[in-house]
Amino acid sequence: MFGMQIYAKKKQLSHFTVKGISGPLCPTYHVTKFDVSLQLVDYGRYISGSLGLTVIATLFVLSCAKISAPTGGPKDLDPPVILKSVPENGSVMFTGKSFTVTFDEYVVLDRISEKFMVSPPMATKPEVKLRGKSLVVTWEEELADSTTYTFYFQDAIRDNNENNPINNYQYVFSTGPVLDSLSLTGNVFNAFDLEIVEDVTVIMFSNLSDTAPRTMLPAYISRPDPSGGFMISNIRPGDYRLFALKDLNGNTRYDLTDEIFAFGDSVISIAPDNYFGLVPDTVTYRPANATEATKPDKFVYGLHRLYAFREPPKQQYLTFTERKSSWGISFGLALPSDSGQVSATLPEADSSAWFMEHNAARDTFMIWVTNPDVYGQDLVDVILTFPFTDTTGTIIAKTDTISFRYMKPASPRGGSGRTPGLNITHNISGKVRPGIVPSFRSATPFAEPDTSLIRLIRTVDSVQTLLPYSFVIDTVSSRLLYMKAQFEPGATYSLMCRKGAFSDIFGTANDSATYNISVATAEDYGSLMVRLSGYEGKVIIQLTGDRDKVVREVSVTSPGEVSFPLLDKGKYRLKAIYDLDSDGKWTTGDFNAGRQPEPVTYYPDELEVKINWALEQDWDIGEMYVKNVSLRSKPTTRR
Repeated sequence: MFGMQIYAKKKQLSHFTVKGISGPLCPTYHVTKFDVSLQLVDYGRYISGSLGLTVIATLFVLSCAKISAPTGGPKDLDPPVILKSVPENGSVMFTGKSFTVTFDEYVVLDRISEKFMVSPPMATKPEVKLRGKSLVVTWEEELADSTTYTFYFQDAIRDNNENNPINNYQYVFSTGPVLDSLSLTGNVFNAFDLEIVEDVTVIMFSNLSDTAPRTMLPAYISRPDPSGGFMISNIRPGDYRLFALKDLNGNTRYDLTDEIFAFGDSVISIAPDNYFGLVPDTVTYRPANATEATKPDKFVYGLHRLYAFREPPKQQYLTFTERKSSWGISFGLALPSDSGQVSATLPEADSSAWFMEHNAARDTFMIWVTNPDVYGQDLVDVILTFPFTDTTGTIIAKTDTISFRYMKPASPRGGSGRTPGLNITHNISGKVRPGIVPSFRSATPFAEPDTSLIRLIRTVDSVQTLLPYSFVIDTVSSRLLYMKAQFEPGATYSLMCRKGAFSDIFGTANDSATYNISVATAEDYGSLMVRLSGYEGKVIIQLTGDRDKVVREVSVTSPGEVSFPLLDKGKYRLKAIYDLDSDGKWTTGDFNAGRQPEPVTYYPDELEVKINWALEQDWDIGEMYVKNVSLRSKPTTRR
């Protein structure tokens, strides 16, 4: 018998030809074939050339019976195709309780419980199922008369193989003779930083009362896309109020105090003569001094803007009580308190066995137990008196006895038995800024430092000079210690602290340490001066750095100037808060009071500060709610 050696080159073929014998290759299937050259090898038996060619041709024809998948080729990027909908999408006089959408391939549902919505909402959400290549939606609720219903799927419907979504798919029908066709566009932004608010729902009510978003289901509902833009379609003419809600309990009502919320300032009248079209306006924000290279990207803006916020808590109560160490007891309040509203008593200890301190807002309190006979107990009772909002909304003085438990952890096996020294953090690492006040912080209250164990030395041309100094414990927190001394720009210092120089009130002392302090000069930094115009009133100007961290903050009156000296080199951004109530801080909104959050705006570009360079910048802050799209944080996407 003979053998065949086949030399192949990959190629798509529709016919084959071997020595003049030709024929079609599998017309039914699109398969990968080869250019083939053949060599017959004689193993001792003679077979005629024509017979050999016949065998070869037969082998090629028979190969058509073997089906193989194509190799290579472009990746499938096409979403599923809708073959039919029953009833047809856009039907009128709809009377059923289900509809079916059939696709050209198998599909999957991605986070359907989060993405699927019905407008106007139903009391019970319809059921969404897959049946073969079809999507089936069913419900039991009776539909309202002469109403257009829109079923939003967003990008939840995806093909089974490559996860390609059908973007913004909607199924619409009307229970009346016509489909409502008007629409509304808008955007939802975070009021404090103008960033995108994730997982927020836009709701619109035909009932114009203030209680509607708290007690009723909306007339229409939608969800913004990743850019914050939204569109509500198939609206009937009428007057509406617009809101946005981050719905934490899934009932489409603004009924939780910690839910993020936004409300429009006025009633919106929607009629055919002020119909806004189906496509949102696309605008490009471009500052006057921008160039082609620096102008921002395009961004989609709708006609209605909502600025979301979280209302401040209005109920006063204890938010936490804890005992994280044997001698440290802490508790907190939901709201700041006034002087004299909070008091504590340890019934099993006299007043010399403990003391209490609080933060500046008087909403967080710390009791330090100093007597070992008391803090050595596993259970310590404290009688607390604090402000509390009762069922009538009145703040009263409430007294509770609270038991604080602490179980001392067992010593680790094989431990050295050495008591660790007092852990101290400080702000004098490396080269420090001129005018700095050295500070030291510990986890427990400081005792008075032992200055006999501390030396502050200045070194100039190898000549060392002993300098005077003093320490002051912070008046609010006994865990913070300030050092007062004369530090001159360009000089170097050594702060030498022997063991035991610092200790806390429980007797834990520091290990010996030397802090080398090098004071920079003004020439090691840059500066920024901003001239404000276009607005009259109080403003808070924030200079922010990496990840929008606030580097400096100044309250000023506009028009006017604000200066930021001694800045590290780098890129910065400017933010203005319009301090309408002149309280020196950003004030959030309050729906019950009809108060919007205080507006903010941003300088449209980054500012680069260089070493030993004074940068001056004019800024017209007459336009509120401006933020360069190219400087906007990237929204978090999930699949």
